[in-house]
Amino acid sequence: MNSNQQQISIPWVKSGDFDATIGVFFDGFTKILVGVSVLVGVLKMPQEIVFGKIVVAIGFAAFLMLLFSTLYARHQARKTGNPNITALPGGISGGTFFVWLNAIIVPVYFSTGDAITAWGVGVAASLLYSAFMLICAFAINFILRYVPKEALMGALVGGSLAWLVLASLGQGFATPWVIVPTLFVLFVFYFGRVNLKRLSPAFVAIALGTMIAWVTGVMGVAGLQESFQTVGFYVPFPQFGIFNGQVFGIALTYLPLVVAFVFADVTAVMQSVEQALQSDENYEVRTCLLGLCGTNILGSLFGNPFPMNFYWGHPAWKKAQAGTSYPLFTGIIYLLLCATGLVAIATAIIPVGATLVMLIYAGICTGAQSFEVIHKKYYPAVIVGVGIPLFELIWGKIGSAVSAAKNAALTAGFAGASDLNVTLSDYANAGIPSGFESLAQGSMCVALIYVSAIVFIIDRKWLNTGVTFLVGAGCSFFGLMHAPSVMINAAPTFSMLYVVMALFFFVLAFAAKKADPDSSLRPEAEMHEVPQVMEKEEVPV
Repeated sequence: MNSNQQQISIPWVKSGDFDATIGVFFDGFTKILVGVSVLVGVLKMPQEIVFGKIVVAIGFAAFLMLLFSTLYARHQARKTGNPNITALPGGISGGTFFVWLNAIIVPVYFSTGDAITAWGVGVAASLLYSAFMLICAFAINFILRYVPKEALMGALVGGSLAWLVLASLGQGFATPWVIVPTLFVLFVFYFGRVNLKRLSPAFVAIALGTMIAWVTGVMGVAGLQESFQTVGFYVPFPQFGIFNGQVFGIALTYLPLVVAFVFADVTAVMQSVEQALQSDENYEVRTCLLGLCGTNILGSLFGNPFPMNFYWGHPAWKKAQAGTSYPLFTGIIYLLLCATGLVAIATAIIPVGATLVMLIYAGICTGAQSFEVIHKKYYPAVIVGVGIPLFELIWGKIGSAVSAAKNAALTAGFAGASDLNVTLSDYANAGIPSGFESLAQGSMCVALIYVSAIVFIIDRKWLNTGVTFLVGAGCSFFGLMHAPSVMINAAPTFSMLYVVMALFFFVLAFAAKKADPDSSLRPEAEMHEVPQVMEKEEVPV
């Protein structure tokens, strides 16, 4: 590090920090609201435990993780001599949160009848998650050396479209009078490039949506009055008392699920770092993973059952001219609201539909940036990567609809509804083929494998394509994709299929090696003039 880099002035506040803070905060904050409603409403957990121990621990963990993001960004700014670097966004890991809540904590509660045990198992699972992520942190160099950038970006666009754009639009359109004006006012400022001299575009748009919600009756005084019952001052303390042999024994039964989501979240970190790299901002994947491990372990010891992770959306906050401090500002808001019980008050004032527009904007910018930085010859591969994660969103909604139908039948007095089992054949008869389930299970992993294979095919790297399908066979065998959980021989059909595909491309590679120099099996001459996937600038580790 030279003296010029050491002496650069890194601003603590930039013009886009407010918008980035609002967007990142509400991305994770809505998950807290869902968690509180389940813990109190389903698990019947006392509010003094929910707000006094769990919610404050979530806020503490989020603060630690986001503080790390700010400090790491400022470190990189000094190291690279770039005072305008934008920090990586982060917070509660979205997919992992809902899995921990609905696939671990709630089932443990119904099997044991003990909400505290269910909480403890969730926390123990989070500790196991951190342990496996630590292992991945030291193996990431090998992974990044052989995964094409286009595969990361293609899967990223698909995930952004599914979880940031489509899911948010679907949820927001429950109150169209709120989300439509809010969304298009935001677009006027950002996409129409209409500048505000003193006010933040996000503030103006969300304030408009909030006013419309109160005028139209979407938000009401009764909910606001009720929210004041949770106000207090809560200090996070270590929760060693929730750990015992029973808790860890039950948590170990969920190890396959934990491992699968560690893999998914490590992929998300790689994609987040790759996004930043497209803006010439270098973050090290290994450092990010180690930071996550440290903050998640501390958060778990204080009682937080939900892992933190880095988010997609760096291009949006870079475009908004956010700097290094917005994660810290977001973490402070988390800590203050979670430590005072003001969580409920904030959500009783601001409608969810008005805040979802920031996630939609982040998802749109993510997709737009990806197509800007990827060579057009790889567009077919990227489009496949865009499509596959949508199956997970669709299949999840189908499952939720079936559960809702069962509950409605039970409420109507159909006693046998609880024993109703909807099979894949039933879905197929309704026009939903079984392939939806296969592609939904481990969709991000499937997208990575398929996009990598297509990229290598475009470059006529037949050996690399064969190796990619072998990796797909291994992932299918151990249940990382095409299977509901991690296990031995989890998806035998796909394991064998991918082995056969690998053999085919190995034969093709051998034929290409023996072919004439002008054979179409060989890479075209101009391919050597374009940076190749394996030769491109690698994500730093």
